[in-house]
Amino acid sequence: MEKGDRYINPFVLDNPLRRLVSSPNRIISRFREYLKEDYVVVDLGSGPGFFTVILARIVKTVYAIDPDERAIKRLKEKMQKLSLSNVIPYVAPAQKLEFIKDGSIDFVFSNLMLCCTIDHEGALNEIKRILKNDGLVYLSVTRNFIGKDKRDVDEREWREILSNFKVIKEGKSIMERWAVVRRE
Repeated sequence: MEKGDRYINPFVLDNPLRRLVSSPNRIISRFREYLKEDYVVVDLGSGPGFFTVILARIVKTVYAIDPDERAIKRLKEKMQKLSLSNVIPYVAPAQKLEFIKDGSIDFVFSNLMLCCTIDHEGALNEIKRILKNDGLVYLSVTRNFIGKDKRDVDEREWREILSNFKVIKEGKSIMERWAVVRRE
């Protein structure tokens, strides 16, 4: 993990209660129409695999990337138990994806990851680097109404982030902002 990045216990990220509050199928339905069976997808900030399992059942390959070794260990155990062999887990921060070739990824799934790291620009630069020219990205960030933390993405920064892409679809809820974007 990078200095200042937020740690969240893997159990909190993958338990039945979370599914009641934040249904993975509801979130994936925001971009499901853009996924193809032969895609290579990056689940950036995968944690222990809350979304990874669903993505792995849709596409050819999923790189599940998280900076927390414990989360990746739990993810590997889950993939073995479910006999999912198309998931490639890595322990790495979003700003250091050198193990993925330039322009090789069809879709990047980044759900609430930016608000767990300080270096938003570094993470976005890596997303752009690994993405194919016609690749898509799902980005979402939490909406913070209380205080200001340097990991937060406020409305101004969110608009700035989106200005670096072509927005295909976007929305928001009480808790988050999200968008499906393409390289400009």
